[in-house]
Amino acid sequence: MGLLKQGDAAPDFTAESVNMGTVNLRDYRGGDVLLIFSRYFGCPICQFEFDELLQYKKAHPGLMLIYVNQSLPASARAYIEGRGVDFPVVTAEKKGDTYPLYVLFGVGRFGPRLAIEVLLKGRRARAAGKSHGPYEGIETQCPAQFHIDAEGKISSAHYGLLDLNKFNGLGK
Repeated sequence: MGLLKQGDAAPDFTAESVNMGTVNLRDYRGGDVLLIFSRYFGCPICQFEFDELLQYKKAHPGLMLIYVNQSLPASARAYIEGRGVDFPVVTAEKKGDTYPLYVLFGVGRFGPRLAIEVLLKGRRARAAGKSHGPYEGIETQCPAQFHIDAEGKISSAHYGLLDLNKFNGLGK
């Protein structure tokens, strides 16, 4: 599947979360949803961005959020334990060399432009005390974020590192 863009129907999916049972995107219709794809919790940048996301969620308590990553379920459960995570954390299932849920949303590998951003954000993550843990996903996996409206359409798609400024006003 190619990149999704504004106006496209969000592909429906059903997946198991590590903390809130089965997630079906269709069940979130009727409200705005922020769907986040990251790499895995061993990634210092992902740890740094997850902290940013938790702060954003606190400031936007009405936000419906689904977080998807490539960690193993036990690692994800251990990482989120005690962090007050009140949204589903889905560990995507791997089939062969791909993660079909990522493919469904057009989330592929990052290229040279994003590699520079990764290096810069990696420095910020290390300065914040984040360190690399287990390698559990694809190291060159591009992250992505999607705002899905009440009708199930993509109202904003961002392929790249977490940029919450693109979603100001959600969940207020």
